[in-house]
Amino acid sequence: MRPARWLGHAMTTCAPIMARFREPTADTPTRLAVLADLHLNVTDHGSWRVSHRTVARFERTVESLNNQEFDAVVFIGDLVDSGTRAEFEAFDRILAGLDHPFVAIPGNHDLIDWHDEGKPGLASFEDRYTPEPLPYHARIGGIDLLAMNSNQSTHQETAASYTGRIEPSSLAWLEAQLDAVAHPLVVVHHNLPGIRELYAETADALETSVGSPGFETAADTLATLQRGHAPLVLNGHLHFPAVVTRDGVREFTLPPLGPYPCGYTTFDIDTDGTIARFHAVATYDGRMEAFDLGYEKDRVRIAAAQLAGLPLVDEWSQT
Repeated sequence: MRPARWLGHAMTTCAPIMARFREPTADTPTRLAVLADLHLNVTDHGSWRVSHRTVARFERTVESLNNQEFDAVVFIGDLVDSGTRAEFEAFDRILAGLDHPFVAIPGNHDLIDWHDEGKPGLASFEDRYTPEPLPYHARIGGIDLLAMNSNQSTHQETAASYTGRIEPSSLAWLEAQLDAVAHPLVVVHHNLPGIRELYAETADALETSVGSPGFETAADTLATLQRGHAPLVLNGHLHFPAVVTRDGVREFTLPPLGPYPCGYTTFDIDTDGTIARFHAVATYDGRMEAFDLGYEKDRVRIAAAQLAGLPLVDEWSQT
């Protein structure tokens, strides 16, 4: 019988390629698993986020990750659905079984104050999931992960809105880091203008309204990334995969782990560039359930259309 690590390698090489980029590169081959939008929920049933499957979905994901080699696992927001203590406790219980080092950034659902008492705040999130206070720089393998916080929470108060925002001091930090590090990879939860415009145009074609919280400082963030020549920015939030380049900045929005299409993305980065692959963690029936529950959501239909045309981009084939 083949060992589990070999099986994990086979799983990786057979996973569909979502994108191939010339940058970022890494002098040391580096493997990352990046998880977006789990929305772990311990009370609700159904909904377009497939709430009743999220605990099992995360357990299956940890098992899948443990059968592969990674330098780190990166969570890019919406780890949980409502930011409650019970959700984070369930998340931590499952996360304890992960064999790899991990880091995270919060999404708009992780730290939100809807007049519920006793929810964990930003300091608690940092204690659990970040190597240092946000924003932070984590050297992982051969890349420099620059992790931004677009949740409006501070150490003094929890966010009262799902809308994204990055403080000017954090953007100044980002600009300095982009100037200082050799192999940057930026992660943030909310979406930049390019992906938002793609969403608006596609929703208009579907004759539906755009229904997702925006990003107040998106233009300022894009300008900072442009000045710093950031090679790639990863985010989640909108729940469909897409790659858009605007003003020289490439934005890669990743598919969600909880809702359709129920999977995570791996990144293999070396001197040639970056390969991103999609790994579904739901069975065929599970994906069909998620698609059916989310069909009325334009973002689910956009996700299905995007996945039908992989790869989203292949810069390696361009001359």
